Amino acid sequence: MRKIIIILTLLLTVGITSAQAKTLVVYYSYTGNCKAISSALANRIPVDVLEIQPAEKGLRYEANNYALGTQLLNTIKANPDDAGSYPAIDPVNVRISDYQNIIIVTPLWWSQMAAIMQTFLFNYGPQMAGKNIGLVVSSSSSGISGVEADCKRLVPDGNYYSKSLWIRSSQVGNAATLINDWLQQINFTDNSTPERMRIRVSDRTNAIIYELNQTSAAKSLYQMLPLEVEVQNYSNNEKIFYPPTAISYESDCIEGDCPAGTLALFSPWGNVVMFYGDASRYSGLYILGKATDGAENIRNLTGNILVEAIGDSTAIQTLKDAPAVNSSMGYTLNGMPASQETKGIIIKNGKKVLVK
Repeated sequence: MRKIIIILTLLLTVGITSAQAKTLVVYYSYTGNCKAISSALANRIPVDVLEIQPAEKGLRYEANNYALGTQLLNTIKANPDDAGSYPAIDPVNVRISDYQNIIIVTPLWWSQMAAIMQTFLFNYGPQMAGKNIGLVVSSSSSGISGVEADCKRLVPDGNYYSKSLWIRSSQVGNAATLINDWLQQINFTDNSTPERMRIRVSDRTNAIIYELNQTSAAKSLYQMLPLEVEVQNYSNNEKIFYPPTAISYESDCIEGDCPAGTLALFSPWGNVVMFYGDASRYSGLYILGKATDGAENIRNLTGNILVEAIGDSTAIQTLKDAPAVNSSMGYTLNGMPASQETKGIIIKNGKKVLVK
C-alpha cells in the first residue's frame, strides 16, 4: 500500500498579491544533500517544496556493491515505458497546473537519475509540458549528463533552462552561493514579485515600515523574506545587516543621496543599510526604498531583528511589551513568538518550518 506523503509548503509569498507561489521545488534525498539544497533554494526564492519518498522504507540502495540501486535502474532501462518498471513511491498531492516553474533536485545514481525521482517524473512528466524546467543534481564526482538525459526522456516537452546546476557532495555547504549564481545565469524569474513591495523591520520594541522600489536589488531582497538577522551599528547615522545570501543587482539600480529613512544596499560589502541620518552618495550605494512609518525608530534597533513582507496595512503594531527576538521556538508569520501550542508555518533560524 502506498502512503500519503507530507508536502512541506513553504509559504514564502507572505504579503504577495498572488495566492500561491508559481515555482515548485520537487526533491528526493537519500543522504540529506538534496534536502539541504532544496532548503537553500527555498531561502532564495518563493517556492513550494515537495519531497518524494519511496513507498518501501529503510532500503540501502548502496549495499552489497550497489546491488539494489543497480537493479532498480536496470529494470527501468529495460522497459522505460512500462509503469511497472519504476519503484513505488508514496502518493503525492500536487497540482502541476498551479506552477509555471518546476525545479527538480535529485541525486545521481551511477551516472543516472535516482530511480525514486524517475518514478515521480514518469507519473507527472507529461503534465509538465510547456513548464519551465530547472534541474539540480547532487553527486559525489560523476558528471550529470546521464541525469539530464533521463530528465528529458521523462519530461520531453518541458522548456528547459539553459543549463543545469551540478552540486558535488563536497559543495553542499556552499549551496546558497552556487544557487544564487545559477539563478542569475539562467535569468530565473518567478513572476511573483508584487507591484507594491512593503516590508517591516522590527526588534519587538521598535519597528519601521519601508516601501521598496521596483529595482532588481529590491526584488532580490524581498524574495529572501522573512529574515531573522543581527543588526549592527555603523558610523553615526546608520544601522546595517547582512542577508544570508548575496543580493543580486543589475543596471536598473539607482545610486543617490540617502536622507534619513533611506534603505540601501552597499554593494561592495553586500550589507543592507538603514539610514537614520543623512548620507551623501558614494560609489556602490544602491537605494532600495524609503521608510513610510517609524523612521525615528531606526537608531534604536538592537540585537536580532525580523525583516518580513507585509500587506497593505500601514499601522505599526504596539511593540513596547513584546519580547525580544530570541525565542527558541521561532516566530509566526506575523512576527509574534511561537509557543508549544503554535501550529502551521513558523519562522525558525531564518527559515520556514511546518509545525503540525
